Amino acid sequence: MLKNKGITLIALVVTIVVLLILAGVSITAVFGENGIINGAQKAKDKTDETVQQEQEDVGKLVNQLEEFERESLPDTVKEAIQKGTIFTVNKQIKDESGKTMTVPKGFKVKEEELIENGVVIADSEGNEFVWVPCEDDSYKKHEYNNTENDVGKSVEDKSESGKADAGWNTYSYRAYSDWKEETDEAENEKSVEINKGFYIARYEAGVPSNADFYVDASSDNKTYQTSKNDIGSNLKPVSKKGVQSWNLISQINAKEVSGRMYSGDTYGVRSQLVDGTAWDTVVTWISQDSNYSGIEKDSIKYGNYNNSKGDNQIVEDNCLFAEHLIKYEGDTSKEWCIGKSYQYGTFTSGYTASHKVLEGEGTNYNNYDSDEKYTYEHYIEMATGASDNTKLKNIYDMAGNMWEWTTEYGHHNGKTISTKYAVIRGGSFNFNGSDGTVAIRIGSFSNTRKDSTSIGFRVVLYIK
Repeated sequence: MLKNKGITLIALVVTIVVLLILAGVSITAVFGENGIINGAQKAKDKTDETVQQEQEDVGKLVNQLEEFERESLPDTVKEAIQKGTIFTVNKQIKDESGKTMTVPKGFKVKEEELIENGVVIADSEGNEFVWVPCEDDSYKKHEYNNTENDVGKSVEDKSESGKADAGWNTYSYRAYSDWKEETDEAENEKSVEINKGFYIARYEAGVPSNADFYVDASSDNKTYQTSKNDIGSNLKPVSKKGVQSWNLISQINAKEVSGRMYSGDTYGVRSQLVDGTAWDTVVTWISQDSNYSGIEKDSIKYGNYNNSKGDNQIVEDNCLFAEHLIKYEGDTSKEWCIGKSYQYGTFTSGYTASHKVLEGEGTNYNNYDSDEKYTYEHYIEMATGASDNTKLKNIYDMAGNMWEWTTEYGHHNGKTISTKYAVIRGGSFNFNGSDGTVAIRIGSFSNTRKDSTSIGFRVVLYIK
């Protein structure tokens, strides 16, 4: 019996020794210098190095391909126009005077060989933009002169107004100190500094054809949106000639749809609602041209205003336009109402004489009841780029036609109110040319207001 127990004890000891030896071997195999864990870590490190090297190689290859693409693209504005090439990468080209511009990926150069005159680019869908050259420190806001002849000095003076003989016209709250841009100013400035310019839409924002309030003036579709326009989830503005202007839109919504126009990597730009700095830079560029001298003080010759008539008539034959009305009862303004939808024809000015509506005539004016106590004043809105007489440096309708929302806003001197007041620029069909110049700045409209037929917007592009 004792002999058997001794044998069992020895067997146990041997078993334990064997297990310890196996455990040691296993630990060495797992944790040793050449063990599984170290081996796995080395394999991981090697894989990471390989992946990093591959990424670097791919990056070099992409750079080489992009450089090859740049070299194969036109080098001059004239050559780019002749070839009609859609640029596959952003590339700097020059005109015959030696000035340079950057053509972004996804666009071609369409017209105008001299950069100083406003070179036009277009995407594959026909949206057009004009290059605004910015040399030295030309990309900046206009500095207003706060003088007695220009504007009231008190920041509480809500009736302040700029005077045409003192510089740029401005109305409503300019002296307030809290005006700011609701955009990435640093990113915009960086893009302009690197590329020496930016792009502005050649036309006021137009309604896209997939919107349910789009009017096809060439067909029998003569309906007109009489309620506030819905931006939907996929609507994008267009920058095309002869299109229904996108009005009845708030500044908030104008910002939203402007940002949708170009996003992702298909194009070498980012789009946004025009900002105050861009607008001022464009106006300065235009006004410094001797052909447009004084336009910042009186733009009557270059825009659709309510006093655009006689020698200042800008309408061309068979122009596409829409008619808006103000309905009066006695001497009291009642409301805006839609007149006639977009149509082709010729009109005499932005404003036509008022008259009382006669019996049986009311159906022409949005079905308002015909009654001789009502008086209608007629204001004419032109389709985008409807007249070449409104063209400045190849940009249409910056003066007159539609007020245009910008990203500039304020709370009116930091007052503790929730309302944001967004700045509109450029005048409109219900303003006159000396007051509503291309430079005019008004900041008295809420950024949520979307009931105006005379307020639209415009898109700008900054190169990525």
